[in-house]
Amino acid sequence: MPDTAVCFAYGSQALFMTTIHNIFLLYHVETFLSVYKIDKTSFWAGEIVFLLWNSLNDPFFAWLSDSSFLGKGATTSVTQVVLHRLRMLTWSGPMLSVSFLLLWFSWLYPGVQFVVCLCLYDGFLTVVDLQHSSLLADLAVSVRARARLNFYTSACSAVGALSVFLSYIVWNKDRFVSFQVFCAGLTVFSFVGFIVSTRHLGKHYRACAVRSKEPRTDFKEEKSSLLQMKKYLHQVATHRNFVLFTIMNLLQVFHCHFNSNFFPLFLESLLGGAVSPLTASLLLGLSFVAPHINNLYFLTLCQKYGTYRIIQFLFVVKLLLSFVVFLMGPSHMWLIGIFIAR
Repeated sequence: MPDTAVCFAYGSQALFMTTIHNIFLLYHVETFLSVYKIDKTSFWAGEIVFLLWNSLNDPFFAWLSDSSFLGKGATTSVTQVVLHRLRMLTWSGPMLSVSFLLLWFSWLYPGVQFVVCLCLYDGFLTVVDLQHSSLLADLAVSVRARARLNFYTSACSAVGALSVFLSYIVWNKDRFVSFQVFCAGLTVFSFVGFIVSTRHLGKHYRACAVRSKEPRTDFKEEKSSLLQMKKYLHQVATHRNFVLFTIMNLLQVFHCHFNSNFFPLFLESLLGGAVSPLTASLLLGLSFVAPHINNLYFLTLCQKYGTYRIIQFLFVVKLLLSFVVFLMGPSHMWLIGIFIAR
């Protein structure tokens, strides 16, 4: 069972990622549309390029990350795998912070900057998210240990989501300097945090490697990296559960990103003066904090009933709620706001 220091260091990775990622989701579209005045053709062309890049980089970076352990006929241990992932996080985490900062300062033609910034940010985000998620399997084997790590991750993510409340206070597309200063502060916080947390975890597991001898895993040698890649793609593409999961994840990610990217525009264009700035800020913050708080409760239910049943139940509830909102009609804007924010 991981000790408290390890759990907190692991969870803090989610804190530093969530702090900047929620701001990215909320404001990058409105920044390029309202502040940089990107034209419609460049915007949609950039979104298409980003969509393709986002679809391809996940399996590519996943294979690239673990290919160093394959095809060499060598042996490795859990500690070596963990340290490898931490080394990846040591540089990819700070680079994610830097790529986040590049979004909020105009330094290229808007159409070009839009594509470059989105691809850079999403590339580093993929590496960070991939290594952080993979660490869960490497750090904990039992369901109880993983639930404990997930608890710390959800708690830290909820704290990181508080940046959304502050962002609405400083956001002003006509006076953009205050928001730029705010994002620069978040960048420094995230940059330093990634370095400190990964070094702490690395120090802990180097000490573990000295104190204990772990079983080492043999990897069979492959003829070439190209054969490895072909074999990997074939196994993934023909796996029925992977295909079903990908379709479900496509719908879920589209829904979440659509809500996140356009929620500020929804508050401004649809609600308008119907709600006060304080209420709008609370709705905005609720849309990011509530899911992480819910996770703290649902983790207990997952241990009792199983993750599959809980996800299935939540999808049914979401579908029923959407019908209720539809039947209530557009006259109940507060209900639509809560439905999108929840």
